[in-house]
Amino acid sequence: MPPNLLVSFPSLPLLLLCFQIEKMTPQAEASAPGPTAQDEQQQIRRMMAKRSNIIKELIQTEKDYLNDLQLCIREVVQPLKNKQIDRFDADGLFSNIQSVHQISAKLLSLLEEATTDVEPAMQVIGGVFLQIKSPLEDIYKIYCYHHDEAHTMLESYEKDEELKQHMRHCIQSLKKIYLEEGKPNLLDMGSLLIKPVQRVMKYPLLLCELRNATPPSHPDYRELEDALAAVKDINVNINELKRRKDLVLKYKKNDEDESLKDKFSKLNIHSISKKSKRVTNHLKILTRGESQVKDSTFNREEKLFRHLEKTVRNCVKNISFCLQHIQDAMPLAAQTVTELHVISYDKDAKGSDYSATLSKGPNPCEDFVAHLHRLVLTPLSALQSLFPGPQKLIQKRFDKLLDYNGHLQRAAGDDSDLARKDYEALNAQLVEELQVFNQAGRQVLLNCLCCFITLLRDLMLMGLKPYSTGMPLSLLPASISEAQNRVIEEVHSLNFVKDNSATFIERKLSFEKKKPVPTLSEMPRQTENHRSQLLASYSLEALYQAKRRCNATQEHDIDLLEGDLVAAIEQKDPLGSTSRWLVDTGIAKGYVYSSFLKPYNPAKLHQADGEHRFCEEDFDNISLFVSSWPASHSIPQTREESVSDSSSSLNGVCGKPEANEADTDSIQDGDEQIFYAVHAFQARSEHELSLQEYQRVHILRFCDLSGNKEWWLAEAQGQKGYVPANYLGKMTYA
Repeated sequence: MPPNLLVSFPSLPLLLLCFQIEKMTPQAEASAPGPTAQDEQQQIRRMMAKRSNIIKELIQTEKDYLNDLQLCIREVVQPLKNKQIDRFDADGLFSNIQSVHQISAKLLSLLEEATTDVEPAMQVIGGVFLQIKSPLEDIYKIYCYHHDEAHTMLESYEKDEELKQHMRHCIQSLKKIYLEEGKPNLLDMGSLLIKPVQRVMKYPLLLCELRNATPPSHPDYRELEDALAAVKDINVNINELKRRKDLVLKYKKNDEDESLKDKFSKLNIHSISKKSKRVTNHLKILTRGESQVKDSTFNREEKLFRHLEKTVRNCVKNISFCLQHIQDAMPLAAQTVTELHVISYDKDAKGSDYSATLSKGPNPCEDFVAHLHRLVLTPLSALQSLFPGPQKLIQKRFDKLLDYNGHLQRAAGDDSDLARKDYEALNAQLVEELQVFNQAGRQVLLNCLCCFITLLRDLMLMGLKPYSTGMPLSLLPASISEAQNRVIEEVHSLNFVKDNSATFIERKLSFEKKKPVPTLSEMPRQTENHRSQLLASYSLEALYQAKRRCNATQEHDIDLLEGDLVAAIEQKDPLGSTSRWLVDTGIAKGYVYSSFLKPYNPAKLHQADGEHRFCEEDFDNISLFVSSWPASHSIPQTREESVSDSSSSLNGVCGKPEANEADTDSIQDGDEQIFYAVHAFQARSEHELSLQEYQRVHILRFCDLSGNKEWWLAEAQGQKGYVPANYLGKMTYA
């Protein structure tokens, strides 16, 4: 064989290999035919087979889960509740596990109904979860929300040896059942409590596998997609509720547990910057420069919360004061009733031992105090202690709202999304819980107020009961004023009361100590410096001197003492009356009546003031002393009587209430006590009488109730009241 043939022979396999590689080129693949209808049918059959297996797994696992819940309730929950162990809260530990069992049984029933005697091509599983979505979410929300608290409670129970033995006994009986049924061994109570949490999280995984194994042409495909989104929303809502709770606990724990040192340790540039931004945002909102995110529901509940807190606080304070007053008043009331009984009945009467009977009776005030503390003050105080917690969260919610508003004004980002989530979580939690808190707090408040009113009524009835047996209590008449008037009329018929009937016209003067009437402020006395200032500032013709004391009666009037020097600025008042002048005392400026003034004469100052002479200045207005009554009304008088009347008239005009007793008695003994008003007087209280200038008055008494002769009791036009004596003059006849 030639050598070249030997060499070329081994190259034949390489040619075959190259031929095979060429057949596997992409061009050869592109020319291959696509999948046939037969392949598609096989793919659908495989998906339907997988779908049937997933449905069977879903139903079987739900049966096992339902059986676990049933065993837990029968072997653990019910025995622990029946034992009624102290310090063990079965409801708090297992929450609403019975509701979880009921909703699981309903879900299993719907799944079996949708698959039994139904062709696989017509089985609809997604519609079952859509139908049960709302109750499923509500029940699992409650259980998952309290799961952390239940786990903390379980840890505390396991530290108590007695409680631990009770729980261990129940778990051992449950383990035996699991071994008999060939199920996996149960570890402990914690693994039993976490089963519902694990089950609700497994529903999205099972529905996702079922959706992937369902052909798009299947009638269940679209409903499976909706059911998958629904169960995902359930888990998202449960996680959001859990996050809200953790956020609330975080801020509440920080406020309660942090010391001042811990708070200072957190003070850094970031925290200072955050607080300064909050202050800036708050100022922008107050000045209406920036819009604010608002929640009307929260605003309404927060307002109600503030009002409720204020009402509870005031109720605690006022009811405590009321209790103290009742405790102080009850012994005095009992003593008063006993003394009234002694006054009303004779000592020899049958009920002479009434006070002894009352002293032996029970004291209703003691029971009242005990019941008031237990039924009213203790619940209100407990309710009041609950308000600080929500108040801190409301403030924290406001801080998060300011952060959220600040991020809204800037570009959106991760910080803005985090601020929004924190605000929405706190706001939703507060809105939900404030509604419950306000409703419960209002109910507690109303119950306490009803108890308080009932206790007061019972106290009055208990207080009246012993007295009604020993003393007849007559019913009050329809009108108490009629009975009072009848008694007063009987008293007026007594001889020693008739002459003093005028004393029933009561009034309270400014000098009475019990109830002082507001008086005009007293002017300072005029000094030599003031007189010198007036002499230097005004001419001699403008200077006048007060003939007697003058009291201010109207607005802008001033007081003058006898002998005060004044300067007449204008000889009329703003209304044009020439009887009131505007004067300057050197201290103040104001109006006085011109009849109280006389021209200033330095030469007369050296004359003796003790003599009482009639001068021309005293008869400036002599017509004022002439009565306009007819002559038929005059009374014949002797000369001595005329002199006495003239003396009395002069004293009235000159304002000398310090007349001697003989003069006063002579006036009082007259048949006609007719005077006139020298000046107008405006009443300052209901006990005084207003007078017009030159008005006639009838004098009833020449002093007040305390004997002060500066005030007289007068009557004019059917009205009675007190007027200053120096404002009156005696009517004389021409």
